[in-house]
Amino acid sequence: MREVDGGRGPGSALASWIFFVGCVVGVAGCASNSEAGHAARASLPRPALEDLIPDIRLARLGARERLGDPGCQAVLTDFKAVTGQQLDEVLRTTGRTAQEQLDHLVLQSGLGRPLCNRGVSVAFTQIDSPIVSICLRPFTLLPPAKREAVLIHEMLHSLGLGENPPESVAITARVLARCEH
Repeated sequence: MREVDGGRGPGSALASWIFFVGCVVGVAGCASNSEAGHAARASLPRPALEDLIPDIRLARLGARERLGDPGCQAVLTDFKAVTGQQLDEVLRTTGRTAQEQLDHLVLQSGLGRPLCNRGVSVAFTQIDSPIVSICLRPFTLLPPAKREAVLIHEMLHSLGLGENPPESVAITARVLARCEH
């Protein structure tokens, strides 16, 4: 086995490997400036959240399947963006289908974020942003259909839908009504 740490001692290669694996899966402590840690972060991307948590991957797949139904896609006509445009019109300007817009979302952990810590959200994003933070515990405790609805709900925000009005529960209820199988 070739040393990867510049020969700083017999246990250094193992320590570098453990640091490397920790950085890849997002374990705290990766802020170190060590050469091994820097090389690990530079050479491999972090795995997607849904690669680590099957419930999230299954929710995206289920939401994608639901959005393949024209009845579910009609939810885009139920709401307007903060600009006043219907969400289906906003989607058309992106050149994406509803399923592609869902695929465009970047799902990340909301761990440590105030909305997750206070227990007031299951997921959240900013208007027009593809980045969705998932509050892992409450999200995974939901039944599969509600997880899927939450992702579609957040996709609507990624297209410019504001909130309050409409209330969050009203958005999700509308998604559930439109996107039933």
